[in-house]
Amino acid sequence: MPRSSRLKIKESSIDASCVVFDKDGTLIDFHKIWGPRLMRGTDKLVRELSLSNKFYDHLYRALGFDDKTGVTDGQGPLATAPLDQFATIVANVVFQHGISWDSACELTDDFMVSEMTAGPRPEELIPRGNIKQSLSRLYDAGLTLTVATTDNRLATQSALDALRIDHFFSEIRCGDDVGPVKPDVAVLESIATGQRCRIDQIVMVGDTVSDLMMAKNAGAKCCVGILGGAGSADQLLGFADFLIEDIGEIQPDF
Repeated sequence: MPRSSRLKIKESSIDASCVVFDKDGTLIDFHKIWGPRLMRGTDKLVRELSLSNKFYDHLYRALGFDDKTGVTDGQGPLATAPLDQFATIVANVVFQHGISWDSACELTDDFMVSEMTAGPRPEELIPRGNIKQSLSRLYDAGLTLTVATTDNRLATQSALDALRIDHFFSEIRCGDDVGPVKPDVAVLESIATGQRCRIDQIVMVGDTVSDLMMAKNAGAKCCVGILGGAGSADQLLGFADFLIEDIGEIQPDF
């Protein structure tokens, strides 16, 4: 069983053995990836189907995205939904614009899902602070580090490899894995089992209410909300034990 370590978050010192990180919005900039990808995928659908400008407003509203400000609703589907749920929402909007359901599903896969699941471009991978140094410090202190994301495995692995941080993580849970997907508490229960630690030894770090609620419902040690991601400070405040600017504020407490 992993040994417990002392962590310092803000002015508090806590015992923990495992830290679970969300990926987008926590380790890397959420806004550099998902808003632009959604807009490119939507453009492709509009051109392919000769849809009106009303389609943009309808789809963005359904997914919780404001294309005028680039702001994503931290509790909306773009921020929190696994890929299969996201694709169903897109296909439903396409269907409501006069396309048969079967065609809507096929077109969603061809033009939107392909865009959302493509390997990350270099300009999309903007770290939230000095994540390599921060992870190294925790890893060297004996903490077990893991990732839980709704993104698919290929894109997730590509991003972690490109940032050269993959080796810090003992386990990576993705949205297209077989089994439970965030925000199911079974994700954290499975991580606890796999890493041979108790749920109450886990610290969850994420940028959405969905992340923090999952941790609270699972009985995690504490929930750390990270600002500047998809979730606003007002949204996170009621669910986070701590609010931080980047993961560098989580440090070993020797």
